[in-house]
Amino acid sequence: MRLSILLAALFCIPMVANPHHSTNANFTREIISVEGVIERVRFQNPHASVLIMNTDEVGKEIYWLIELASRTTLQRQGISMERLEIGANVTATGRKGRREYTMYLREITFADGSVFIPQPDSN
Repeated sequence: MRLSILLAALFCIPMVANPHHSTNANFTREIISVEGVIERVRFQNPHASVLIMNTDEVGKEIYWLIELASRTTLQRQGISMERLEIGANVTATGRKGRREYTMYLREITFADGSVFIPQPDSN
């Protein structure tokens, strides 16, 4: 009887746990920077994100998807996404994505020199 209860409890653990992919699965260790204009900000779960439009050397517009932690995590850290205004000129620095034009954000530097760091202790 006890063994049956123990086995039933162990089989339920994966359903109760909140699994999530590691940033290592989608992002490399290489740190890159991209200059551009904030086009969109999404403050949501499972990940907040910023879309930055960058213009390359030949004038082609390239959109970079910059991923952050979840809305819930950012809120717990006291982070407000209102600082990320659409149209602001910025330089985003973070871990290069395994997919083209993606990054996991470490910090955004604004034209006035101020810096937005969403997770100062975790990346």
